[in-house]
Amino acid sequence: MSKTIYLIDPENGLLLGESVHPLDPVETERIGKPVYALLNQSMATEVAPPPIPTGKLARMVRGKWVLEAIPAAPQAEQPAQPIAQAAPAPRAPTFDERATVLRGYVQEYMEAMARSLGYDDIKTAVTYADEPSVPKFQNEGRALRAWRSLVWAACYELLERVKAGDMKEPSEKTLIGLLPSLVIPTLETPGPSEARETAPNNDRPAAQ
Repeated sequence: MSKTIYLIDPENGLLLGESVHPLDPVETERIGKPVYALLNQSMATEVAPPPIPTGKLARMVRGKWVLEAIPAAPQAEQPAQPIAQAAPAPRAPTFDERATVLRGYVQEYMEAMARSLGYDDIKTAVTYADEPSVPKFQNEGRALRAWRSLVWAACYELLERVKAGDMKEPSEKTLIGLLPSLVIPTLETPGPSEARETAPNNDRPAAQ
């Protein structure tokens, strides 16, 4: 059974829309039943907003939704006189072009996360998921592989919601904040008998 969460713009607290509460892939696999991922309270909440009438918007203030009037659009200043042969306005990027830029932010976010753990990139890191000779690397590789799938699923879901008009198009900072967090499970230390049976190997294989 899925749970609904309500997305918050961390820059101004405004309601962006609703989404499905993502699962924690590592804990779900470990326990064998659905475990929901922890929410960043500045980005999402399980608290449902009240009905929003026309002309109002919802803002999260100290853990509660507050309805506010939509600000009036500022009046454009009229030029003193027409400008002769004004250059044409630049073409606004299409949604697909903007979505490509946002996906690039997501890819770089995952690359940076992998590099912070000592890997060349996310592609190299996930190959260690099937490498049992070094438990630490395999543990990180499995967590990164599951996290990568969850991140892309969340990214594409958010972009579809933006395209459908269900939520405001996020900035790079907001988009990254709405993505699932990486959780690497604690690696259990082998007992003395297991340690004697398995020779230590502390050298990380070279990246392919």
